[in-house]
Amino acid sequence: MTGWWRAAPLLGLYRPALVAVAVGLLFSVAGAAAVARWENRVNKLEFENAAETEAIVMQNGMSEYISRLVALRTLFESTNEEVTRSEFETFSTRLFERHPGMLRIAWLPRVNRKERAEYEAAAITDGVPGYRIKSLQGDAFAVAPQSDEYFPVFYSTQPKTSQVYGMDYATVPERRAALERARDNDRIAALRTRLFEPKEGGRLPDVLVAIPVYAKGTSRETVADRRRNLAGFVVGVFDLPVLVQSIRVTTGASPAVSVNVYPPFTGQIVSLEQSLPDYSSAATAPQSMRDVARALHWSGSLKIGDTDWQVRAMPTAGGTLETSYDRAVAVLIVGMLLTLSTYLMLASRNSRRLSLANRRVLELAQTDILTGLPNRAFFLARLDDLNGQLNDSGSTFSILMLDLDRFKNVNDSLGHGAGDALLRQVAQRLKSALRATDVLARLGGDEFAIIQEGCEDQRVCSTELAGRIAKLVAEPFLLPGHRVEIGTSIGIAIAPDHGSDHEQLLKKADLALYRSKSAGRNCFTIYDEAMSAELEARSTLEGDLRDAIALCQLEVHYQPFVDAASGQRRGFEALVRWRHPSRGLIPPDQFIPLAEETGLIVPLGEFVLRRACADAAGWPSGLAVAVNLSPIQFKEAELFEMICAALADSGLPPQRLEIEITESVLLERGVENLAFMERLKNIGIELALDDFGTGYSSLSYLTTFPFDKIKIDKSFIRNLTHQPRSSAIIASIVTLARGLDMSVTAEGVETCEEFERLKALGVNFAQGYLFGRPQPVDQIAFDESVRPSQLDAA
Repeated sequence: MTGWWRAAPLLGLYRPALVAVAVGLLFSVAGAAAVARWENRVNKLEFENAAETEAIVMQNGMSEYISRLVALRTLFESTNEEVTRSEFETFSTRLFERHPGMLRIAWLPRVNRKERAEYEAAAITDGVPGYRIKSLQGDAFAVAPQSDEYFPVFYSTQPKTSQVYGMDYATVPERRAALERARDNDRIAALRTRLFEPKEGGRLPDVLVAIPVYAKGTSRETVADRRRNLAGFVVGVFDLPVLVQSIRVTTGASPAVSVNVYPPFTGQIVSLEQSLPDYSSAATAPQSMRDVARALHWSGSLKIGDTDWQVRAMPTAGGTLETSYDRAVAVLIVGMLLTLSTYLMLASRNSRRLSLANRRVLELAQTDILTGLPNRAFFLARLDDLNGQLNDSGSTFSILMLDLDRFKNVNDSLGHGAGDALLRQVAQRLKSALRATDVLARLGGDEFAIIQEGCEDQRVCSTELAGRIAKLVAEPFLLPGHRVEIGTSIGIAIAPDHGSDHEQLLKKADLALYRSKSAGRNCFTIYDEAMSAELEARSTLEGDLRDAIALCQLEVHYQPFVDAASGQRRGFEALVRWRHPSRGLIPPDQFIPLAEETGLIVPLGEFVLRRACADAAGWPSGLAVAVNLSPIQFKEAELFEMICAALADSGLPPQRLEIEITESVLLERGVENLAFMERLKNIGIELALDDFGTGYSSLSYLTTFPFDKIKIDKSFIRNLTHQPRSSAIIASIVTLARGLDMSVTAEGVETCEEFERLKALGVNFAQGYLFGRPQPVDQIAFDESVRPSQLDAA
């Protein structure tokens, strides 16, 4: 008891301190508990915002892929003519260039029983060997039985030797169901499926997307209309893990959030324990949906067409969004006041985080990641706003569509990194030429667009702006280690003069842009109604040319070339002519460029070669035939086999065939073209360099490529008798050719004076109206020789 009474005064003395300690500890514990609950709530909110942002970014990226497939549907529904295989392949390749995750794209036409043989023959003609419409029987393909309707793979980005060609989707129940959903609902249908063509590895099932295509101009209001007017389907197959990973890498996904994408809910999923993800961003083994549901997670969906894949996000282990209680421990140590101040500070910081997160979501939805400019979505939304104001305010505005010239050369030669750097510099220059009220957007690739408004004379303002932009872009760009020069082609449409909705305005601005490119690039054009008429005329001419090739309305005429020394004919050059049933004889310069643009030059060139070989086989054995090859034909993998087939079918010896090649062929694929030309030489075919002197005329071509002959362009012959420089140039070419053991042919010889001068200069062969105009084979007298009197009369 004595000790207690001695301690009592001390307790009284320290009572306020003890009370303060007790109160401090109480508030510290209470504050720490409160902060711990707050930390858990804030971390959960931050995680959910971050997860929702990741889901929005993934959905935007997926929507961009789907929109590119929809562009293929637009291609089929916007033309009066059938889309060719080469057009489909070219358009598909450009659409998904630098877009990983797309495994293949295909066109499935609707084929009835009567059309089956026609489609199979057309595919074989297009170069798909042994094409047949096939059905899936077990794990193998077999020729499809007769049916009222097929949906076979007719066009595809797969190699033409792939066994997927001809596969009838109607014979695969799950795929047929997806096609019927797409057709009846006029919507994009998606399906999780496995590819039937063997491939390496055990990759998870892929995603098949089907888009219905209806006949142009037909109704699709009711299900009956859609079933009746269906033309076919555009089908794309995605590698979902690669596609989602590409989107996350491109948009800079947060490493603090782990994303799992699970298959859609179907009757095949027995339990959540068996549901493993199709894609997982975590480095650890994928978790089942049940494992994810037991921890902190966010649930959402990734919409692909009419099907929803399930998205489950979790904080990354050890990441910044994983819940921890460090602040609660700190509050417990420092006490009540520090707890309060820390809470206020963290509450303020959390508010800033939420604000930045919301702003980031909006920026991702409407901003181009590469350049920082508004993207297509923002541009179209702004365009719709302005169109809505046209009737109310009576204001006008203009659209400028820009496409960079020679940008592809930079990408191909310097790499995509240099191309991206160039696009950023172009964006800065374009911004410097605009006012604050103008809208500049990057639509994709090397395409930009501008909305200009608020001008008294919109036409004058838009042309002045286009001129400034063309001048700015034409100035050199400095990239690391390189000095690059490009240009830009610009098309202009003005509202409301050229349309009152964004589809009309964009289409007409595109037409004006096409005119600028056709006019030589690095210029601008304002739309006028004649452009639509020209487009219609061009489409009509293209259709007529397709019919002419199919109906054999083309003719091959032959112009002789003679030995300069003896005057004797040594052969004929094959020249194609088109005798149109209503327009008469159409000059080659009107339809050959069109054929090269549309890819029709390939069947046209094959027709000319085969006809020329067949005709020449019946000529005297001392006469050769010369045939021109287009640069487009050189890109065909089967060109050599086609030439060999033409020789074999006609019986013409290869030594009597001469292939004429222009210098533009040699500018690309030098190694491949050299190997191809050496194969021609090895079987005895002669090679001639055509139109020498009009292109780059690099002497390296003559030493690198195995030419037998040089053909001097007729522009030099026209000035031969009154310009000494032409004689000097021809003499130099002849001397060069002799040193390389090549012969020389002069084209365009029209007078005896020119002929005599060419003989004096040492030319080996001559060709022109002096010796005969091009004419059909049945009008050529092979038993007559070219005599001087005939030369004078020619």
